[in-house]
Amino acid sequence: MSGVRVLVGTRKGAFILTSDGRRDAWTVDGPHFGGWEIFHLTGSPADPDRLYASQSGGWFGQLIQRSDDGGRSWSTVGNDFGYAGEVGEHLWYDGTPRPWEFKRIWHLEPSRHDPDVVYAGAEDAALFVSHDGASSGPS
Repeated sequence: MSGVRVLVGTRKGAFILTSDGRRDAWTVDGPHFGGWEIFHLTGSPADPDRLYASQSGGWFGQLIQRSDDGGRSWSTVGNDFGYAGEVGEHLWYDGTPRPWEFKRIWHLEPSRHDPDVVYAGAEDAALFVSHDGASSGPS
């Protein structure tokens, strides 16, 4: 019987829940990053031990964390998020023009086939990609 893992990001940290295939009893590991908002916690389909967490806080800002051992240890990876070139403006909800600005990573999507490729969806409207497991930051 195979097991199941549920990865949960909350306003108070990240949690990893595991159970056997019957799902009668669960083990809860966490909180990881206690007190930090975790916008997204995900695992790589290509490498089940590789996890990514999008962590944000008012004091330190946006951080991407990576685990290569299923969440037992974590390391901060490349976090140099910036738009390339002239970014222009968009219309704000009240119709006034505002410049695009990076705020946070909302979603992380690892490649299904390559454990070193991960996409990061950002607010305001951007998509970043890393080809080295987020080690040197997105491109």
